[in-house]
Amino acid sequence: MQHAFYWLNPKLEVKDTEKYDRGTFAVADIKKGERLLVLSGYVMRLEDEEQLPEGLQDNGIQVTEDLSICASKKGELGGINFFNHSCDPNAGIKGQIFLVAMRGIQKGEEVTFDYAMTLFRSKNAKPYSLACLCGTKSCRKTITDTDWEKPDLQEKYKGYFQYFIEEKINESKKSH
Repeated sequence: MQHAFYWLNPKLEVKDTEKYDRGTFAVADIKKGERLLVLSGYVMRLEDEEQLPEGLQDNGIQVTEDLSICASKKGELGGINFFNHSCDPNAGIKGQIFLVAMRGIQKGEEVTFDYAMTLFRSKNAKPYSLACLCGTKSCRKTITDTDWEKPDLQEKYKGYFQYFIEEKINESKKSH
């Protein structure tokens, strides 16, 4: 039986990694467009998420400018928490709560997404910045909550941003 707090595709498993603490890997080949994860959790204001105990902060996924879906207890961590960032990802966001394969993923491959797809600078939360460890040719070295504003990333990830970010991108293009 799958964990009830989120749904993880049975073709995936979470295991320890050398580069990161843990990661999510394909245990079978996955086709482009296949659903990898259905997110769930508590809807929380970003400033409230920042007040959670150490280890629970920054565990959520932003769904609006000021709200995220996240765990509130360590036992609820999982799902999106074990998908690492890459500047050359093989997965992306569809809608508000789905992580899908952006291309075919081979058995044994780590499944990653670019945090630019979900991070947005909120006026009610601290600015976000994280050193990138992906090491890909396209590595940005630093991940921020304003990366989604970069035209090259908007083009690269069109259709794979968190829904509210995709709306912001479309609105900004209409006004230009």
